[in-house]
Amino acid sequence: MSLRLPAAALIAAIAFAGSLMASAPAAAAEPLATCFWEGPVSMKRPSSRGFDGHFFNYPEESATYWLARFQLPQGAKIRLTGRYAYARYQSLNAYSDRAPTDALSDLATGPDPGSLNPFIAGNRRNLAQRSYTVTVVNEPPPSEGRAANTLYAQPQPGAAIELFYRVYEPDRGRDLDGGTGLPTPELVRADGSTAKDSDACAQVNDPDRSIPTQTIPAATWSAARNSPGCDGSTNPAYSPVRWERFFNIDYSQRAVIQDCTTVGRSQRLSESPPERGGFYSNRDNAYIFTHLSRQFGKVLTIQAKLPTTPQTYAGQGRMGTGQVRFWSLCTGESRVTLRTPDCVSDRELPIDPGRRYTIVVSKAADRPANATERCGVSWVDWGENGDGAGDPDYALLIMRNMLPQTTFSQAIQRVPRPGMEQSTMGEYFPATSYGSREDFQSRGCRASRLSLAGRRLRLDRRGRVRVRVRCTSVEERCTGRLRLRVRKRTVARARFAVRSGRSRVIGVRVKRKGRAGLRRARRARVLARGATPVGVRLSASRAYKLRRR
Repeated sequence: MSLRLPAAALIAAIAFAGSLMASAPAAAAEPLATCFWEGPVSMKRPSSRGFDGHFFNYPEESATYWLARFQLPQGAKIRLTGRYAYARYQSLNAYSDRAPTDALSDLATGPDPGSLNPFIAGNRRNLAQRSYTVTVVNEPPPSEGRAANTLYAQPQPGAAIELFYRVYEPDRGRDLDGGTGLPTPELVRADGSTAKDSDACAQVNDPDRSIPTQTIPAATWSAARNSPGCDGSTNPAYSPVRWERFFNIDYSQRAVIQDCTTVGRSQRLSESPPERGGFYSNRDNAYIFTHLSRQFGKVLTIQAKLPTTPQTYAGQGRMGTGQVRFWSLCTGESRVTLRTPDCVSDRELPIDPGRRYTIVVSKAADRPANATERCGVSWVDWGENGDGAGDPDYALLIMRNMLPQTTFSQAIQRVPRPGMEQSTMGEYFPATSYGSREDFQSRGCRASRLSLAGRRLRLDRRGRVRVRVRCTSVEERCTGRLRLRVRKRTVARARFAVRSGRSRVIGVRVKRKGRAGLRRARRARVLARGATPVGVRLSASRAYKLRRR
């Protein structure tokens, strides 16, 4: 739906954006939409009413969103009961005029008696007792004395309350909701009487069940790009690339008409914009963004250090820690469509032992042959539609940091004002340059590799042989399994984990039944099968002579 603004504001408004938005599997799948929750809004599948989640205000590919829009009777409240998702993150945000007004992160959502919050660092993530209760009230957030597990959701006068429930990166094998279903609503009236489920929906739901977007007309976008002093063929993109923190939509969109001149840009950067968000952004995220044009180069290279994050996708038993909870980089079209073509998240990035990454952004036809995980490079799709309004060369880039630790001073959240992004983020700031396919391919490929060392194996008194495994990779480590085979039979197995650039001796315990055969044999073969953290498959095989004790 288009945002209706006065003409002058529309010309000023345009561009960026910033996403601003933005254990074993369960036995039976929970419904992914209810009478209360519209959705799922996801890049992975359409909503129950057919909405394509790629167009939801620059969504994140790892995230799924659900909307509740309702009006409360005087003195009433909504009580939401739910179970913590098996996922990296979940939250509830309340909105007014498309900007967040209050939020409850998973960390701020206390468990019911007898349950445990699995998002607290060190807590077990796989417990069945994981319920919580949240109360939603039509009141403004208090300056102090906030009630526990309460979302203060007062909208603008005459508007409906809007809530968004988010789940980021469900564990492997879990559905988009993290395998625990959606929070169930209960209407609690002023007199204490209640209504649940469909009865509650019938009494509070707003008639408008559409998924809100904050687009602008193509003519407005074109007019802004061609403002006086601007080169409409590339504006609002520049070379070198200009990264900027997203503080609020009004401030960011002024860059399209104001940053074309030295005076206009200096004036805008001298301001201290308030942090209000927009585009249904998430209170727990902070964003930097930049505009791109292929007229400066068809291949964009980004290099920086990746913050540490907790790992949850494989169903880890306890919640880990990290400098941020979640990190991602996404491409986008213009505000005419608000579409996200592609994203890469922290878990998907090949990183070297110093946690540095290399990302290439290009159209599929321009992708360098060595922009692959095998070569330690992540590729992100520029998108085929450009700005979605006739310019095939435009793209938007959005980087997210979620819930940084208080000690992480280089998070996007710590950028105090425009122009201080690089000095604040330091080595985590994305060094970005334009180039060509041929330029990047000239770097070659440092492919990951496993190797096995030595010529002889010896069975010791404890029934073990020792195998030296070496990992050569642009990523942090290699992990996998070893198999010891004698006369085409597997007599032993072992796991290994080796840091990149190093070798490690792995003890392989031979089964009792296989020891006698091993002592009689003259040769054996070791097979190694493994992978890097982002899933590049590796293998090695080596024949050994067997040595007597």
